Amino acid sequence: MEEKSLFVALQKPLSEKEANLLLEMRDANGDGVLDKQELMADLTHTNKKPSTSLQDMKLTREEIKEIFVGFDIDGDGFLSKNEVIQAFGMMGSCSPIMKAHYAMACADEDGDGRISEPELNKLIDYVQRTINRRRLN
Repeated sequence: MEEKSLFVALQKPLSEKEANLLLEMRDANGDGVLDKQELMADLTHTNKKPSTSLQDMKLTREEIKEIFVGFDIDGDGFLSKNEVIQAFGMMGSCSPIMKAHYAMACADEDGDGRISEPELNKLIDYVQRTINRRRLN
């Protein structure tokens, strides 16, 4: 799922923060450049560098919000469960489907299967609670 979400995310331009996060997560030797070996190692899951998890990133509420808003792929102003899954995958969750399931249960107050702008704060609250409990990955 992580490879698919990476490619889906690349179908639209990345923000500078998303690009930096992606580079940080995939740059195995830390030189600030993704070379062919690093890209191929990542795509074939042979990268030896431990993946960056949300706990390690110490993201602010605003940065978390920016990541989720950036994954509104269809631009409808709502986050679908699939878009939430992709955001968790991009942030390094080992189980983005499970995390998205619980996040949707916590944040989707009206039960329409989408996260609206007013519900986004509950989604961010969920992410921060999960990070603090060190149970995201």
